[in-house]
Amino acid sequence: MITKRLRVLIVAHEFSPSQGSECAVGWNIVKGISLYHDVTVIYAESNHFNTSNYSRSVRDFIDRNPDLSFKAIPVPQPLISRLIAWFNKLVSFSKSGIGLAPLYFIAYRQWQKKAYREAEHLLANEKFDIVHQLTAISFRAPGYLHRSNLPLVWGPSSGMVKIPSAFYSILPFKYILYEQFRRLSNYIQGYLSVNVARMAQRASVIYAVTEDDYYFFSKVSAGKVYQMLDVGTYTNNFSFDFRKQNEKLQILWVGRIVYSKAINLLIDAILINPAKFKVVEFIIVGDGPLLEKYMQLSQQYHLDMIRWKGNLPHSEVLELFKRSDLLVHTSIKEATSAVVMEALTYGLPVICHDAFGMGIAINDTCGIKVPLKTPQISREGFYNALVSFIDNPDMLNRLRKGAIIRAKEISWEANAKRIANDYCSIVEGKLK
Repeated sequence: MITKRLRVLIVAHEFSPSQGSECAVGWNIVKGISLYHDVTVIYAESNHFNTSNYSRSVRDFIDRNPDLSFKAIPVPQPLISRLIAWFNKLVSFSKSGIGLAPLYFIAYRQWQKKAYREAEHLLANEKFDIVHQLTAISFRAPGYLHRSNLPLVWGPSSGMVKIPSAFYSILPFKYILYEQFRRLSNYIQGYLSVNVARMAQRASVIYAVTEDDYYFFSKVSAGKVYQMLDVGTYTNNFSFDFRKQNEKLQILWVGRIVYSKAINLLIDAILINPAKFKVVEFIIVGDGPLLEKYMQLSQQYHLDMIRWKGNLPHSEVLELFKRSDLLVHTSIKEATSAVVMEALTYGLPVICHDAFGMGIAINDTCGIKVPLKTPQISREGFYNALVSFIDNPDMLNRLRKGAIIRAKEISWEANAKRIANDYCSIVEGKLK
């Protein structure tokens, strides 16, 4: 229970009301916690490549909503980070995202050092009860709040997720090498990094996103480790019409067309018995390097039930959520997919792997989970799940009700309240 209003200092590099992904994590959790505690957040003035000005978005939002109760302090990227970002853009040909990960994290650490100097100034001149390292989600560069002597919270944090080796058979050799290098990098940085060790040992609570993350943090942490999704659902008053038996089933797939999203598993599932899906329309939303390959494959096998939409504005994607019946999510490597959470927000049941954050978000009241063991088990599992919805319209209507209920249970507001409660338990020495 929240027993008193605490003063909380949060560091969140990604923090913006107008961006998704980790910016949404920072913004929504801080905004939710501020309902219960007095929050000061230190955040990055802009992203790595300076293509998004976080501080302008925050300032504009606060100007329109003066009743917001938290204090936001932007910290510009230091000169060395800007130089590294320039070089990263040059060698990676990236205009968004993080470019080459090693270069990104070198620059990010420099920003974290600057952010901690700002935190030191605040801690020396104001009274705080607890500090929280919120974003970035990756464990690789956890910041420097462990240097303060206040109770410390870290997370939600992730980065230990890995593709099961049984799925290497559907990946190109170059991608397998990358995945193996990433596993080695995870081990080195997770178990040999001094900064990670210090953060893990100092934190009273660490929120781990996936089972892999939970296992890792449980081995290196001196405090409590809890699982918490890094993405929440939004509260809305959306209502849907129940599907009638003679209506065509509209199934949505949304994501980047890349190997880790594994849309080929959906195509292979349809190919088990294409005739079964004549009463279905599959809407595929997303772009990526493999889009042309899979479009040609669907044309080759005359899979006319698939509609390829390419990349769409987010507002149009949300309209598709409102009009669709369910979401299928085939990813074989993920933390928690924002797409899955948006589906629940709009009352769509989800078919996904029983793994990563999706395995926590989805239960038998709102979807069907497929074991992540081998490609063959996945193909058959997705096929059987899809057929069950085709054959049982009543099941679809029941799970749509369950999706709305589940969305309330794992909302941004619910996550923020849980963290706010934990703050009180930590400060009062009542953490269980």
